[in-house]
Amino acid sequence: MKRETGFAEARWDDPFWNVVRMLADQSIAQRGRYASAIDPHEIISVLQASGTPAAHGLVGYLRNHDDVLERLSDYWWKRREVSDRILNLMRTEEEAKADYAGISDQVLQSYGVRLEGYHTSSKVLVNTVDALVRLESERSGVPVDTNPQSRAALISDQHIWVSPRRLDGAIPDLLNPVAIWEIKEYWGKTGGGSKMSDAIYELQLVGLELRMFEEKFGIHVNHYAVVDGRDQWSSRKSDIRRAVDLLYSGILDELVVGEEVLTRWPEIVAECNALAGSP
Repeated sequence: MKRETGFAEARWDDPFWNVVRMLADQSIAQRGRYASAIDPHEIISVLQASGTPAAHGLVGYLRNHDDVLERLSDYWWKRREVSDRILNLMRTEEEAKADYAGISDQVLQSYGVRLEGYHTSSKVLVNTVDALVRLESERSGVPVDTNPQSRAALISDQHIWVSPRRLDGAIPDLLNPVAIWEIKEYWGKTGGGSKMSDAIYELQLVGLELRMFEEKFGIHVNHYAVVDGRDQWSSRKSDIRRAVDLLYSGILDELVVGEEVLTRWPEIVAECNALAGSP
């Protein structure tokens, strides 16, 4: 899933994204749920009704930047619409396993269980992503690291950047990659929890550092998130909308969701292999 033309004009460092974040927090506090849309003329009243110091501060900011209100209203509807599409693309664990069986005969790995009675989650998304990466890399002859044991790094005589955490894959290597990705799969029938919010924060942390590095040195690394798990993500819609913000701000280059791993992901790998193989 890519950003749509017309809704991607705000850069990752545009104050607009801080306004979005604050409005999300305050509108939830005031209404107890996400509105599907907010009229530009209602935004100020929604914030005033929250009655919090933060909302009062945002009201003052918006009164001095009222040109933001129309764009904010348009994006508010868009982030809701995109998050609904994301949920529709997600699969159950059973569906994901069936799809994996169609591309690989290898045994699925598991995350294991730490406490008795908890759901044993398979690594079906990880295994699917890895299998498709290997297939595309064998065709192109470009190496790939699908099991990083250390952090990614961009190093030359003039600069250095080291990822703040370990990632799930890199093309062609952890040293000076052209692409990196993070996989966020959550299975089981219970509702999701704070781990989903942590996952979004991890994506933001890595992506924000990459964009700051790019701003300074002009080196772009494609940053992808691959997510799945309909049942658990369905209970964390606010986190899905935060993922939409990362996509539309450019913190993420693309968001690969559920069934897209079988269609769009091989295309992405081929595109990145071509970048890695070019002089």
